[in-house]
Order: sequence, then structure tokens, then C-alpha cells
Amino acid sequence: MRVETTEQVRRLKNTVMGAGHRLSLLAASDEVSAAQARTLSELAAELARTAQRLERLLSGFEAEG
Repeated sequence: MRVETTEQVRRLKNTVMGAGHRLSLLAASDEVSAAQARTLSELAAELARTAQRLERLLSGFEAEG
């Protein structure tokens, strides 16, 4: 795997993690309804799972050398 591709995937993983974190913060805000907070939390959890999958993918890239 080319270094540039690995770096792009790493950056995308970080972006996904950041978006999930921001969604979690919004879910905790007093400015959203309970239903909106649940939806935001669900989306944050989906992004967290996606970030974990990307991390596993990166580990595979590194193992392949």
C-alpha cells in the first residue's frame, strides 16, 4: 500500500472521529430536543464504529508493509 493512500485513510479516520465527537457534543446540548439528541447520539455511535473499522483497515495496511 502506498504511503499516500495510507495517510489519506488515516486523515479520513481522524475526520470521522472528529465529526462523531462533535455530534456527541451537540447531543449533549440543551438546545436540541430529546428525539434530536437520540438521533445525534446514534449518528455519533455509527461514526465511532466506522472509525474503528478504518483503524483496523490501517492496521492491515501496516501489517502488509
